[in-house]
Amino acid sequence: MSVLRPRPPTDPIEHDPPPGVLSAAGRTDPRWQAWLDRAEEVRGAVASACGTETEGMLEAYGTIRTQAHRRDSALFAILAAARQIRESVDRVIVIGDRADRALVDLLVSTCCHPRHDDLPRHERGGRPRIWTLGPDDDDDTVQGILDALGPQTGDRLLDAWGVVQAGPCREAFTQNCVGLFAATPDSTARPGAGPALVVAAAVDPPSAVSVPAVSDDAPICPPSAQECVGVFTAASLLPAAIAGIDVVRLLEGAAAMARRFREAPAAVNPVVSLAIVGRWLAAAPNTLAGAPRRRLLPPPRWRGLVEWQSARAAPPHPHAPPAVVEAWFTTPIRVAACRRAPFATISSGGTADLPRRRPSATTSADQLLLPRCDEHTLGQLLEGLRLAAAVESGLD
Repeated sequence: MSVLRPRPPTDPIEHDPPPGVLSAAGRTDPRWQAWLDRAEEVRGAVASACGTETEGMLEAYGTIRTQAHRRDSALFAILAAARQIRESVDRVIVIGDRADRALVDLLVSTCCHPRHDDLPRHERGGRPRIWTLGPDDDDDTVQGILDALGPQTGDRLLDAWGVVQAGPCREAFTQNCVGLFAATPDSTARPGAGPALVVAAAVDPPSAVSVPAVSDDAPICPPSAQECVGVFTAASLLPAAIAGIDVVRLLEGAAAMARRFREAPAAVNPVVSLAIVGRWLAAAPNTLAGAPRRRLLPPPRWRGLVEWQSARAAPPHPHAPPAVVEAWFTTPIRVAACRRAPFATISSGGTADLPRRRPSATTSADQLLLPRCDEHTLGQLLEGLRLAAAVESGLD
């Protein structure tokens, strides 16, 4: 086997603007150009406000080659804690509020095996099963997880489970879940469930959930994570790393999108283009009345992306004029290359190279084109959506 490992591709994602932006003669619509110019005015302020946190985390982890310094980085602490948890338990319950839980669900569903939890441990590469809980769950779901946590195999590792608190858990339901699953081993609050061997809190500032160990193994302390504006915090990176997701490539994708946002001209900048679609639609003739808002339409397994976006969306102002009506437009997300090709042996045609056609739905306006489904692409997408929302807010 060659000692040289091929570097996975890092193709950029693309944003396809709405029909009508370019005329048949290739001329840009004046209204679109006006919004591009307006977005260009606020881009510098947004770039300064959002900072370069992902690049800072990568620099501290990757460019300082001495182990003494690298061990002080936030990313090293997250990866070290994830490795300890992977080696200690076979099931992890991740508890978080809506946005944090949705982001963990998104990362696991897109970057892990589609049936990750159904595979035996050796086919999961020694990674634990990941079960998530959030405010949208009910008491039956919680009790179902408690019932499933009892000893099953007699194997110490396969019967062990752990808890990760993703984020601050400010909602009452998630606070109750943390209190229930992080109860002491001799507590009667968890009937039928074995004691947790590992408990970690992925929050910032760090705080530990104190649980007595049932063996000589001490509970794992949470990583001392540097707060990263947006989505790339310990709340998402720690559960992702536990599941075996390459969080370094995820951060590299986000950093690449941040650099592209700062450096690319507005006319070919996907973040700027994404941010002004709603404003352009609002001023278009024969458009729906109201203030257009985006609804993402990703592949079916990406439900967490829609929930994450909904949880992050600012609620309507309570004193907003009643005449202002929200008009939704749809942005489909198309993935060009699948990871597997199960029909390749029975069909000459495949789905690896999807045509760049706009879906037939009349409600779709623009679309996002992703080269593939992997960590680097997902990092670009999440950072692009985060920056586009910041630019759109700056246009007010």
